Amino acid sequence: MQRLLRLTLIALLFLGTTLNGFAQRQRQRLGFFINAAGYFPVQDNINNGFGSGLGAIFYATPNISVSLEWKYGRFNVDKVEGGLLKGTLYITPLLVSIHYNLKTSTSFSPYIFLGSGFFFNNFTLDESQSQENPDIRKQEINNGIGLYGGIGSEYKINDRLSLFLEALYMTRKAEAETIYINNSPSTAFNVNLNSFSLLIGVNYTY
Repeated sequence: MQRLLRLTLIALLFLGTTLNGFAQRQRQRLGFFINAAGYFPVQDNINNGFGSGLGAIFYATPNISVSLEWKYGRFNVDKVEGGLLKGTLYITPLLVSIHYNLKTSTSFSPYIFLGSGFFFNNFTLDESQSQENPDIRKQEINNGIGLYGGIGSEYKINDRLSLFLEALYMTRKAEAETIYINNSPSTAFNVNLNSFSLLIGVNYTY
């Protein structure tokens, strides 16, 4: 997790440096943002979770912008027969999206967005499950590509600072496996990681 966060911060710094220089030449703008989110998974045994995000957004034109974002989500998972045992699921995708902004004559600017990215997954078994299933070493969920999209609205506080709200849907289905201590063949199954999300954030533009 720490390695992933370091790599993400380096990528964001590189993006910021590159796009800032380009933005200055083109008289466009670059913004950085943070947000807090609630997640509502589709799969029944994955409970509602919470998370956060940070990233950079480049305003290519008055209506079109490109965003790079790292998200973090944490979910408690209930045991289901033939699937995940009780534990904690962490999802940390690195996402790129295109936003289309609808300009208005007010301080509010609604927008729509669509993107994709690479989803990193980590699942930790609950201690009780390790005691009940001593032959199981761990369960793993494959990393991979996912899609997402949604709508949002930005409220401009001043020329540089704004608040934004978003409602989005993330789609990602992955293969998973149960790995045993005695090196017997692993058991494969599928996990539905699709989820709705509502978030609030702050964007600083310069």
